[in-house]
Amino acid sequence: MNPFSYGAAVKGENFYDRKEDCKRIVDTLAGGNNLVLYAPRRFGKTSLVFRAIEQLERQNFICVYFDFMPVFSPESFVRLYAKALAAKQSNLQKFAKTFVSIVKSIRPVLGFGQDGTPEFSIDFASSTVDEAVVSQLLDLPELMAKSSKRVLVFFDEFQEVEKLKGIYFEGLLRSKIQQQRRVSYLFFGSKTHLMQAMFNDKKRAFYNAASQMTISYLPEKDTVAFLQQNFAKKGIRLDEEMAQYIISATANIPHYIQLLAAEIWQAAESSASITHEAVNKSILQVLALKGDYYMELFDRQSNSKKQLLLALCRDGKNIFSEAYIRANNLPNSATLQRAVTGLTSDGIIDKTGREYFISDPFFKLFLKDFSL
Repeated sequence: MNPFSYGAAVKGENFYDRKEDCKRIVDTLAGGNNLVLYAPRRFGKTSLVFRAIEQLERQNFICVYFDFMPVFSPESFVRLYAKALAAKQSNLQKFAKTFVSIVKSIRPVLGFGQDGTPEFSIDFASSTVDEAVVSQLLDLPELMAKSSKRVLVFFDEFQEVEKLKGIYFEGLLRSKIQQQRRVSYLFFGSKTHLMQAMFNDKKRAFYNAASQMTISYLPEKDTVAFLQQNFAKKGIRLDEEMAQYIISATANIPHYIQLLAAEIWQAAESSASITHEAVNKSILQVLALKGDYYMELFDRQSNSKKQLLLALCRDGKNIFSEAYIRANNLPNSATLQRAVTGLTSDGIIDKTGREYFISDPFFKLFLKDFSL
């Protein structure tokens, strides 16, 4: 079985390092405080959070993970959040009674899934989901908490609460969090700029609502060791130079390290040694598989965005300086700022410190043929 994992949260042996980051999350939430986690896309936020959940559950916390991405309306939030809360209950009948006592206008339904396990759902047939119903549902985590077990809620893709602005969800949730004493929250999402705006803008409900932390690149020495150990499982030799080459080709972003390593591992023969040629062949394989998508992605950008993307293939520092604009034949600062905002919002580019970069290193490699 391929030891390299990508495309989903990385767990078990495929998760490595981040020990200090994990400890920060565990200690903050266990201490009764709220936390917001920032990081560019594909840096392993969700995998890190699931590792923290594993540790916190061993400490007797009730951990509720909820992804806002599928939410598109108040009804979908109520249905999905109620289901996520119910999933952490050992007695669904008791939970249903608690639900009815709090959310009085919605009828819960207990049934069985396709595998025969008990399943909780709700019936909207004769009810309207409004701000009052959502408010009542947000009280449930506090009631789920026990004297021996506190509840921790993990809100993934939290920037998507923008979809619920019609019911003033941000302000509503903030007021609940301020009242709850046995529940702590972790907020994280893939659109860092939106998350930062939510928690750092004085006009927003979540201003200063949580402690803040960021994660960055993994230490290269740990990544080298991880790669070598996993290739060794197939009897494949990977020296440090080749490991560093893989890290460089993938911009040291965990998701893409695992993706490229998986391609190399799949193509390599047992007892082989990984060479530059083998790595380059696997890079070309990834580019071939995603080439049509990359071409379409580039084609649909405006000219100013295309110019910026090609410039970022060379350098991403001081992009608003006159020297950078002149050297890369970019539009004026106002137009450039709109291009940056658009590409960032779409997740195509991101920023660490003062440097902008193309989020997908393989897309960057694809674009280099255009930037010559």
